[in-house]
Amino acid sequence: MHPAPTIAVAVCLAVVAILAGVALSRPALERPARLAMTGGLVAVGALVLYDAITLLQGHEPDDRWTHIGYAVASIGVPVLLLKRPVAPGEGVDPETGEELEPVAPEPPHLAVLVVACIATIVLIVRLQQTW
Repeated sequence: MHPAPTIAVAVCLAVVAILAGVALSRPALERPARLAMTGGLVAVGALVLYDAITLLQGHEPDDRWTHIGYAVASIGVPVLLLKRPVAPGEGVDPETGEELEPVAPEPPHLAVLVVACIATIVLIVRLQQTW
């Protein structure tokens, strides 16, 4: 795999990390940072899909299972870091038996967004190195 797509996605994620870091002190940038992270995750997904296609077409990396591990982690780690927790208030109140009103879960903190970007950059660079 040519390194240019990996570099482009890594730079995109670095910009998202910087934007999220600035948004920690400027709340007006929170929504653009979260939207940019969504775009970054789509780019990572496309990169991993392209990599999977090259593997299915017969490319043999030196250590196939390590390479596949980096591909899975490139998708899995940000998803695990950024998933929304189960909303409190769903279900039935154990004391009264009444149905509870659902409460919208809080999105992950912007610092978690920064960490997810940095971790994903490391993973896709390692994916490229094992190719």
